[in-house]
Amino acid sequence: MADLTTSFMGLDLPNPIVVGSCELTGSLEGIARAAEAGAGAVVLKSFFEEQFAGEVSPEERRSFVSPEAIDYLERGGLLEYATRNTARMIEESKKRVSLPIIASINCQSPHLWPRFARQFEEAGADGLELNIYFLPYDLQTPGSEYEKFHIEILEEVKKSVSIPVSIKLSTGLTALPHLSKKLAEAGCQALVYFNWFLQPDINVASLKTRTIIGKGDFHQTLRWVALCAGRVGCDVASSGGVRRADQVIKLILAGASAVQVASLFLAEGLKALPGLLEGLKAWMGEHSYQSLEDFRGELSWKKQQLAFHEPRDAEAFFRSQYIKVYMSKSKI
Repeated sequence: MADLTTSFMGLDLPNPIVVGSCELTGSLEGIARAAEAGAGAVVLKSFFEEQFAGEVSPEERRSFVSPEAIDYLERGGLLEYATRNTARMIEESKKRVSLPIIASINCQSPHLWPRFARQFEEAGADGLELNIYFLPYDLQTPGSEYEKFHIEILEEVKKSVSIPVSIKLSTGLTALPHLSKKLAEAGCQALVYFNWFLQPDINVASLKTRTIIGKGDFHQTLRWVALCAGRVGCDVASSGGVRRADQVIKLILAGASAVQVASLFLAEGLKALPGLLEGLKAWMGEHSYQSLEDFRGELSWKKQQLAFHEPRDAEAFFRSQYIKVYMSKSKI
C-alpha cells in the first residue's frame, strides 16, 4: 500500500493534494465535501483587506482603501465574507473535519496582516497562507523594494501568531530563488508558486479595458518548483495548471511538498480528486515506490546539478530559449 502522507509547512497531511483557495473552500459545506473527497488539506477562500473595511473606523478605512472600494463595501458587496464570518467558519469546520485548515489572507497595508492572522489563529486555523500580490508598475520603485515589503509583512505576521505561515508568491518578481531564501530565513515555513489573479484584456470593439480570469501555467510552476526545491530552506508547493495525476507526479519529482488544485475542481467538481490520488498510487506501484519521500525531488534541479559535471547539463529547468528543440527536425 502506497504511503501518500506528507509534511507541508510543518503540518502532517494524509496526502499531497490540497484544495486551493477558491469558491469551493469559501463555505462550511465546501470544506466538508473536500474532506469527504479525500483532500490532504484545504486553503480557505482568500480574505481580502477591503472586506475588513466595514469593521474598522472611517479614519482607518481611508488610510488603506480607495473611496470606490469603500462605497462598494458599504453597499454590501463583500461583507458577507467578513472576518467574523470567516472565523466562525473555521471554528465550525474544525468540529466537522480532521484535515488541516489553512486560512488565506490578501492585504495591501502591512499593519493589517497581523490583525487578520491573530483572528484566524484564535478561531482554530492550522496555518496561514499570505496571499501577497504587488504589481511592480511604478517607474521609481526597484524590485528590491517589493521584495523587502514581502519580508516585512512576513515578519509582522510571525510576531503575532504561532501557527505555521506560508506565502503564495506571484510570477512578476525578480530573483525568485533569492527572495524565497530570504523569506525562509525570516521564518516562512512554505512557499507556494504561484498566484494567478485576474488578467487584463482589451475589447477592441468598445475600446475599453476589461478583466478576465487568470489561468495557471503548469510548466512555469514546474520550472520554479524544480529550481527552488531543496535549496531555499523551506517547503515548496505548487499552485496552477494541474489537471491530471501525471502532473501531480511531475511536481513531486520536481520537489513539491504539496500540490494545490482549484481550477480542475471548479470545472469538474471534487469528484475529480480521488482520481488524482488513485493515479498517483498506481504510478508509485508501477515503480515500486513505498512513499512520496522515495522519489520527491529526484528530478529537482538541485539533485540533477549534483549528478552532472556542469549545471548546463540540467538546463531543461532554467534555460528559457530551447534553441535545440526548435532547430531539431524531430519533436522532443
